[in-house]
Amino acid sequence: MPKRLSAALAAVLCVVTAAAALAVTRPAPATAATGGFDFTRAQVAVSGLRSPWGMAFLPDRSALVTERTTAQIWRVYPGYTPALVTTIRNVYTAGDGGLLGIALSPTFTQDQLVYVYFTGASDNRVVRFRWGYPDAQQVVLAGIPRGQSRNGGRIAFGPDGMLYVSTGDAGNPGNAQNPATLGGKILRVRPDGTVPPDNPFAGSPVYSYGHRNVQGLAWDAGDRLYATEFGEDAWDELNAIVPGGNYGWPVCQGVCGDSRVRDPLVTWHPAEASPSGLAYANGTLFAAALRGTRLWAVPAAGGAVGTPVTELQGRYGRLRTVALGPDGWLWVTTSNYDSGGTPVFGDDRIIRIPPVGSWPPASPSPSPSAGPPLSPSPSPSPSPPGGSSPCPSPSLSPSPPPSPSPSPSFSPSPSPSPSSSPGASSSPSPSPSPSSSPSPSPSPSPSPSPSPSPSPSPSASASPCPSPTPSPSPSPSPSPSPSPSPSPSPSPSPSAGTRSCEATIRFVLSWTAASRGELTVRNTGTLPISSWIVTFTVPNGLSYVQLGNGGYTPRGGTVTVTNQPWNGTLPPGAAVTMDFAIGWSGGTVEVPVATCTAA
Repeated sequence: MPKRLSAALAAVLCVVTAAAALAVTRPAPATAATGGFDFTRAQVAVSGLRSPWGMAFLPDRSALVTERTTAQIWRVYPGYTPALVTTIRNVYTAGDGGLLGIALSPTFTQDQLVYVYFTGASDNRVVRFRWGYPDAQQVVLAGIPRGQSRNGGRIAFGPDGMLYVSTGDAGNPGNAQNPATLGGKILRVRPDGTVPPDNPFAGSPVYSYGHRNVQGLAWDAGDRLYATEFGEDAWDELNAIVPGGNYGWPVCQGVCGDSRVRDPLVTWHPAEASPSGLAYANGTLFAAALRGTRLWAVPAAGGAVGTPVTELQGRYGRLRTVALGPDGWLWVTTSNYDSGGTPVFGDDRIIRIPPVGSWPPASPSPSPSAGPPLSPSPSPSPSPPGGSSPCPSPSLSPSPPPSPSPSPSFSPSPSPSPSSSPGASSSPSPSPSPSSSPSPSPSPSPSPSPSPSPSPSPSASASPCPSPTPSPSPSPSPSPSPSPSPSPSPSPSPSAGTRSCEATIRFVLSWTAASRGELTVRNTGTLPISSWIVTFTVPNGLSYVQLGNGGYTPRGGTVTVTNQPWNGTLPPGAAVTMDFAIGWSGGTVEVPVATCTAA
């Protein structure tokens, strides 16, 4: 045992009745500009995920999102169907374990390294792989205790370039004060997993200890580290993390009143919080609350905090991850397919909140629908007045891995794959398919014609990346006919095109999780469609079908589903998949034939 760590743990801590540090029982009312973001314009950007957990942004401003229960990594962009990147092998998803945190190397544009934290057969661990070669994994940190609950899982690179890893006590409270284990700690290692010489305990990756279950890490503008922590039954915590700090668990929760223990900055009752992800922006710490079904905004300046306020309370259910996107918007994921959640139509989702005064103004539509597809080399989009362009830069092509036998590449493909959707069987496709289009053009790809004026139209999509529309080619001016009685011949009219769609239904039946139905609508015509209606009959084997809007249909009844605003416009060949609740008690279920009418 390192001497400094041994000495720090030698004292026996007293059990102290916890009091509130900055106890939150009646949150202050929020304003429309909390933390510099306009929560009145919060919008659904991505839907159809399954228990999303970690999020990291690629250089082209798309995001990689991990799903805890499927062990899959999806690539998402607002308004586009998520694209499957890969499935991480040998992940165990029992309890609250699974595929958890994700981070990109600080030098990703050079080394293209992706880091993930997951629960394995015998431990929790962090591995890394080169973009495009997910099977050529290198273990960065192993031996983190795993359990049915309290597996930690957040990973993030700090301003110092070091990798920080949050762990839980794995259901064994003694781990938190035990220097010989990595459970109940915040760990700090170099990108290759080795221990930095300036860690507080010589030769140990332990940075702080006495934690029950840390799931949020964030740094403020002064490079101060903060963490959110699940308490037991009395207090959840927001802590300022210092090297070598002891945060009290399991001896006490909340304010301990002992100089040997670091007291929290803020405490909440678990019903108000159960905090997971944490992000910092504009002098504010944002904490995503699971059981509390809200986003906490805590003013933070110079290491001190102000009165927390709430946003999004009850609007989207359980909130797992919050991150400041490279587009300047706040990204928040829901976690309604996890235990304790009640999934509704469209879950799980990613919500985006624009900064105050952002360009372009948000549409009343609840979801952004513009933005270029993630092709290898999209054309640049117009920049907002007085700022840099919010649209994606060219995607990266994968570099070869150090392994002599790389797995198949998942590099971006210029062809969108409209059928790729979470929860459905599909081949890995790295480029999200557009689920909506900002113009009647059958292709959302930017054209090489001059960019349009940056002034948004009244129906502008909420996405910060408007799609350029083709400039019409100038037609020659007609010359007057020498005939005194000109009789122009009618020009042949172009084909009017067709609007049509097809709908397919799939049932996901489970004894251990919520059974559900999935409806996929595909545009089979030659023109974009912005309105469609699907009907089908509740089949034998199901007692009911319930849509996200509350519509309830018993066995034998006809279900009618109409396009929702967040699905936007479907280009030809594109598809959108959505969920609905079903009543299933066992036995065979007939898959009904669905009819789809497009307009």
